[in-house]
Amino acid sequence: MKNKVIPNPILPAAGVRRNIAADRGSGPPSGGQHDDNTLNPQGRVLSDHSTPSDALMRCRRPFVMGTFNACTVREEARLVELAHCAEERGVEILGVQEHRRVHPDDRIVYRRVERCTFITASAWRNEDQAATGGVGLMLGPRARKALRQVYHHTDRILIAEFSGNPVTTVIVVYSPTNVAPAEEVEKFYEDLATAVRDVPAHNFLAILGDFNARLGPEDAPYPYHDSTNRNGTYLMALLMEHELLAVNTMFRKRTGKRWTFQDRATGMLRQLNYILVRQKWRNSILNAEPYSTISSVGSDHRVVSMRV
Repeated sequence: MKNKVIPNPILPAAGVRRNIAADRGSGPPSGGQHDDNTLNPQGRVLSDHSTPSDALMRCRRPFVMGTFNACTVREEARLVELAHCAEERGVEILGVQEHRRVHPDDRIVYRRVERCTFITASAWRNEDQAATGGVGLMLGPRARKALRQVYHHTDRILIAEFSGNPVTTVIVVYSPTNVAPAEEVEKFYEDLATAVRDVPAHNFLAILGDFNARLGPEDAPYPYHDSTNRNGTYLMALLMEHELLAVNTMFRKRTGKRWTFQDRATGMLRQLNYILVRQKWRNSILNAEPYSTISSVGSDHRVVSMRV
């Protein structure tokens, strides 16, 4: 059950088959942000859909969000460094996987770190009682002010909603690995599909995740890998069913700007982390790519960010 806390161009991207993209027209997307027909002549009360001053998404005011597997921020120094890096790089919303902070109960925890706010759902303990997983959000001041509510959907899925025109819904996810039992991966994607279906069609939806999935050129225009693995097949099914895009495969980048993870034992590079948005918002994404700018936190992953 959901525990609700209310505190306050080009080429088709992953999720769009090339033959489908070729058949589509170029008309305006349906259900866009211009559906408000309420008139507001001078002196009249504003429409219910008018954008408040604390709105996250506003026309001509771009912002940055990203996803980052931290590999642990249990130590205070790592957490402070993460907040410092996010603020310094102007990342207003950062989805965090594997924070490995275990809470005494199921409540969502809010923590002020520097000028940021760190919101977490509890990690869990494995058979050896070691802290594992945990999803959360590092919010800058602008995003924190726009925050409406946060939901703990499952241990691997956290959902947040922000004021704006349109309203922004962010889902932070941490997928089982590619060698995890198939039923575990299937359950994760069933839970994620349920969460996506619950998001209103007119909301701007961003899924920030470590999907532990590889996409090949048959499924994405600019991937790092030559083929799609098992988890990638599940990911593609989600993209196709819900008309989503993996935005960090949309832009032509050199190979060195595509990988998101480096195996410390072998040095091998992989692309496992993705940001997903609905296809109708593809023209609102100004850029998306991984960066090594948060390497000082000590993770083997790079942050993937997009400018909206």
